[in-house]
Amino acid sequence: MKSNKTLQTQAIRTYIESCLNIDISKRTRKRNYVYARAVYFKLCREYTKLSLDDIGQTVDMDHASVVHAISKVFDAVILYDKFLEDLYNDYKFSNKDTGETIFENYERLLKENLDLRKEVKSIKEEGLFDRRFIDLYEDIPTERRNHVYEKLETIVKVTKAFYERDTV
Repeated sequence: MKSNKTLQTQAIRTYIESCLNIDISKRTRKRNYVYARAVYFKLCREYTKLSLDDIGQTVDMDHASVVHAISKVFDAVILYDKFLEDLYNDYKFSNKDTGETIFENYERLLKENLDLRKEVKSIKEEGLFDRRFIDLYEDIPTERRNHVYEKLETIVKVTKAFYERDTV
């Protein structure tokens, strides 16, 4: 195996294991381990150019186990385990062809978060953030929000039409 690919598989493994607090190389058929390995194998397949056998060897398994996990088990993960689906999607989202390690990516995301918080604070201070609207929105029952959006869209369209008519 090539060392830079091994580093990437180790980063993926560390990500999965630290988020789930398990050792994915543990020889067990418990669902949480099987599902976690399936996500690990899928990410390794997508982010490294290692063979299926090489990917399997990182957790002492053979290529057939990797094939089965990717082609069969991963579909069940996406269907039945929202947390692991989110974990998978979060990894993909945070590692879009940047060449960053997970840790560099984490640092970058922390900085982006701080920048966004500053921007929100600035907007609030400038008076562009209307808390009354947010309070009203939060009072709307979730199942009625689409109905309210439709009415708001109508109000906005009518207001625009009257404004355009008055300015012409």
